[in-house]
Amino acid sequence: MESAQATSPAEMENPPSVENGYSGRDSNHIEEKTTGDVDMKVDFMEQQLDESDVKTEHNGDQLIEQNEGKIEQDLKAAVLDQVSIEEEGLSLRFKDLKAQENEMELQQNPSLPPQNNILSHVHCLAQLEEQRRNYEQQLDQLRTSNIQKDNMITLIQRENAILGKEKQACRKEMETANKEKESTVIKFAMKEKLLIDAKKEKEAVEKQLAEAKKEVKNVSTRFLAVSEEKSRMTYIIDEKCNEVRKYQRECEKYKTEMGHLESKLKYHINKLNIETEAKAVVERQLEEEKNAPNKLEEKANEKLKMEFEANTILLKHEITSKTEALDKVTKEQQKLSEANKELQSQLHEITTEHNQLTEEFNRLRELHDSVEGSYSDELLNSAKLRGQLEELQLLRTQNTINEEKLTEEQKRVQKLEALLQDHESDLEQLKVKKQELLTINKEMSELIVQLQNDICLAEAKAQGLDAENKLLKQEKLTYGTKYNQLEQQLSLEASEKSEERLLLAKHLSEKTKMYELTKQKLEDVQGDFEATQHKHATVLKELHRELNKYKRGITEPKTPISYCSNCQQAINGYPTENPQQRSHSRSSSHGSMQSGSRRASESSESETVASSATTVQQPPPQQDLQAVPSKKVLVERILRLQQATARQTERIEFLENHTAALVAEVQKKSKVVQHYMLRDQTAGALTTSRSDQNKSELVKYGNGIMAAIYGGSSKTGGESKAMSLELSLEINKKLQAVLEDTLLKNITLKENLDVLGLEVDNLTRKLRSLEGSCK
Repeated sequence: MESAQATSPAEMENPPSVENGYSGRDSNHIEEKTTGDVDMKVDFMEQQLDESDVKTEHNGDQLIEQNEGKIEQDLKAAVLDQVSIEEEGLSLRFKDLKAQENEMELQQNPSLPPQNNILSHVHCLAQLEEQRRNYEQQLDQLRTSNIQKDNMITLIQRENAILGKEKQACRKEMETANKEKESTVIKFAMKEKLLIDAKKEKEAVEKQLAEAKKEVKNVSTRFLAVSEEKSRMTYIIDEKCNEVRKYQRECEKYKTEMGHLESKLKYHINKLNIETEAKAVVERQLEEEKNAPNKLEEKANEKLKMEFEANTILLKHEITSKTEALDKVTKEQQKLSEANKELQSQLHEITTEHNQLTEEFNRLRELHDSVEGSYSDELLNSAKLRGQLEELQLLRTQNTINEEKLTEEQKRVQKLEALLQDHESDLEQLKVKKQELLTINKEMSELIVQLQNDICLAEAKAQGLDAENKLLKQEKLTYGTKYNQLEQQLSLEASEKSEERLLLAKHLSEKTKMYELTKQKLEDVQGDFEATQHKHATVLKELHRELNKYKRGITEPKTPISYCSNCQQAINGYPTENPQQRSHSRSSSHGSMQSGSRRASESSESETVASSATTVQQPPPQQDLQAVPSKKVLVERILRLQQATARQTERIEFLENHTAALVAEVQKKSKVVQHYMLRDQTAGALTTSRSDQNKSELVKYGNGIMAAIYGGSSKTGGESKAMSLELSLEINKKLQAVLEDTLLKNITLKENLDVLGLEVDNLTRKLRSLEGSCK
């Protein structure tokens, strides 16, 4: 408005037609120029957008976002430049037009007055004001549109910044994922190494177990040798028992001989003086023969005890060594079980890490999907921007652009094209990296599949180990019950043996007291007997003297001399015995036999004491040859011999009972083992123990099958004949059958010994554990 009011009069004098024509030309020229520039700019921008669209179809998502951001920035800068240029051009052009019109009016009509010019130009001024108002309205519209565009550009910039941050976050996540992938590969290699080490350790443990099994077999062979030695010792004991029986028979013969001697003594009382020396010799021989079997038995018992103790010591040492080896094996097995548990925990950790990786992979997929959604949103925004560009095409008539700025903008476009080429090269590199990542993903998927297969195998192995552990626990429970039963039996047997020992100790104390009392009585009686013998000898001497005197004085006695009982006993040389005393001696011998039979269950200690007592109770030697032994002395000696033989029989019976009990226990245990080991075997595969016993008895007596065959075929009618082929074949068949039976028995015995060895090891371990717990 101020520019319109400040016009000069010369300008007002110009005709309105001329002014309108000139101003119309200028405005048309300017509008054509601006529309041409805007058309050029818009066409160029459309070409860029089309090219960017074609490139985005071929290139990646990241370059599309960068190109669109740069294009939007370029559009914003161009629009701002155009708006400023248009405003300056409009302001300058309005002033220039007014100045030009005033000059033209002054040149054409210099003679017209200013008032007429004012009146003539009122209408032109009104039109100019209207044009000015229109221009101002257009300027306001352009400013509002520029403000809206600025707001849109700021929003787009913010969105681009957010997308850039998201892009950086995605890149960081990709880097972390790659690092985790590499760490998983390293962990997988370490786990494989650990598995290989575990396998090696397992192989070493298996070798150790094989060695332990070999050692157990060696122990079983040694146990077989010990059992053979035991059988040999039993055979020796049987031989000794046979010898003892022979000695018993000889003792019975001597008893019969003593009876004959007693009868002869009754008939030959007058011949005692002559036969005393012979009887003394015979008695010495009898005593020596009685002492000989006792000495032999003592030597045999000592040898047996020594051998038995040596065998037990060796067995104890071997059992301790084997138990220590088995303890070592069990410790190593526990270590392996702990290592197995650690491997299982490591497998569990691997599975957890695998699950975490799968979760992170799913999360990355979700992020990728979200990025694709944002990319679709950005495509929609680009479509909106295209619509805005179409709106800019409508504003071609209102914007102007200079040719110089077009050249500068062309230079900028060239720079942008160079940048686009650089971005394309970057996109190709990114494609190559993407293919590499895809290959890595494939490799990782293959590795994951392999890991899953290994995990399945490890789980199957773990299940197998669990099943084995369950079976071992069940076997342990069964052995525990057996062990408890055996402990109970042992405790019962120990209590019974302790009670028996107490009873035997009581019996021993009583018998020792009785023995001391009887010994004192015997000593007293022997002293009295010697005194009476001495008295009788003196009386006899005196009587002989008197008789000689009487014979000298009296040649033929008419009446027989009557002697007293004591004198007659002295003359005859032995005291008369009452039948009561004889019956008493016989009853005492019978009672001693019965008491010997009752004492069959006494221990070996009492037997040794009894044998020593017999050796101590020897008859005193006869110092006086003139003193003749009486019948009472002989009876006492016979009683002593009977007592010694009774004690020997008691000892023999005790040994027989003890050996029978031991054999019965061994047979029971062998039957139990055979029952457990031969459950699944067919009946009748092996011969029974009864048949073996019968065969052994036949062999002892020398009346076997082969002996019968050879005896029947070798000598017939005193003539030797050769064996036929049929007999030899039959003998070979029988020998083959015997061999098969013995082989089967040896196999079963080996298996039984293995089982017994295992049971002994288990029992020793349990006993050690119980001793440790008690300590």
